Amino acid sequence: MIRFFTFLLIAVLISMGNTYAVAAKDSLSNSSVEKSDTLFVKFESDTIPLHEPTTVSQIVYAEHKDSPSVYYTIILPIVMLVLGVLIDRMAQGLVDRNKIKRNGERWKRELLSFDSIISKQIKELENYIVEYCNKPQKYDIPPLTMFQMLKGAIFESLSKEDLYGYLERKKNVDVQERYNKILSFITTLDTAYTQLNNFFHVFCESSGKQIDAFNNAQFRYSKNLYDISAYVPSAMDKDAYNELSRLYNDAFSNHPDVNPLKLEESFITPSIEIFDNYDKHTFKDLTDELGKMKFNINGMRLEKTYLKSNLETIIQEYKMCQEFLSVVNDYFPS
Repeated sequence: MIRFFTFLLIAVLISMGNTYAVAAKDSLSNSSVEKSDTLFVKFESDTIPLHEPTTVSQIVYAEHKDSPSVYYTIILPIVMLVLGVLIDRMAQGLVDRNKIKRNGERWKRELLSFDSIISKQIKELENYIVEYCNKPQKYDIPPLTMFQMLKGAIFESLSKEDLYGYLERKKNVDVQERYNKILSFITTLDTAYTQLNNFFHVFCESSGKQIDAFNNAQFRYSKNLYDISAYVPSAMDKDAYNELSRLYNDAFSNHPDVNPLKLEESFITPSIEIFDNYDKHTFKDLTDELGKMKFNINGMRLEKTYLKSNLETIIQEYKMCQEFLSVVNDYFPS
C-alpha cells in the first residue's frame, strides 16, 4: 500500500513537471514582440537568431536568457524521480523495520510458550517411569503421552532473517552467539521429540519379540508336558508329574490374562526344581523350554530398564531446554 502511494506521488510530480514545461514553451513562443521600430529577440546561445530581415528604421533589442524548458522538461522530472525513489526506500525501510519487530516479538512469544509444554512433558515421563518402569512385574505397556508441539514445527513458519535482525537491535551483545543458541534450542527440541518417539517404538517392538518368543516356548512346553504323561510313572513319580501339571495350569490355564513377569517365581523356578530330581536328559525338551521362558522374562525386564534410562536422558534434555528459556527473554530488546 505504501509503495502504491509512493509511485502515485512520483507520477503526480512528473505530471506537474510536464505541465510546467508546456507552460514554459507557450510562454517562450510569445516571447518575441515586434513593434514598428523595435524587434525584441530572446536567444539561448551567443548567436542572435534573426529569422526575418529588419528594416533600417527597426532597432534590434536582444536579451540573452536561459531557456526554462530544459529545467522543466529534463532536470525537474529527474529530481522528482530521485526524490520519489528516496521516499520509496524510506517507506520500505519503515515497513521492513516494523516487520522485523513484529516477527521478532512473535519469536519471543513462541519461545517462551514452550516452557509450560516442556514442564508437562517432563511430568508425563517422570510418571511413566514411576508407574511402569519401576515396577518389575507390571506387564501391560501403557501408552506414552508425547506432546507433538515439542517437535518445534511452529518455528519453520517464522523468518530466521527477521529473528537475527531483531536480535541486532540489542546493543553490545554477541548477536551471532545468541542467534545460534536459539537455533540450537529448536534443534534440541526436535531431536528430543524424535528420540523419544524412536525409543518408545523400539521398546514396544523389542518387548513384542520377547513376548512372542515366550509364548512360543510356553506352547512347546505344554505339548511336551502332555507327551511325557505316557512315561509316568516309569520315568517320573506320579506325584511329581501332577505337581508339574498343577504349576502349569495355575500359570496359564486358570488365568486368561497371563502376566509372564510374575511367572518366574510362581511357575518356572518351582518346575525346574522338580526336574532337577530326575534324569535331565529324559526331560531335556521341557527344561530347555523353561529356560527359554526365563530368558524371555529377563529380556522383558531389561527392555523396561533400557526404556527408563532413555526416558531419563530425554528428561535431562528437556530440563536443559528449560534452563535456556529462563534466560532467553534477555536476548531480545526491551
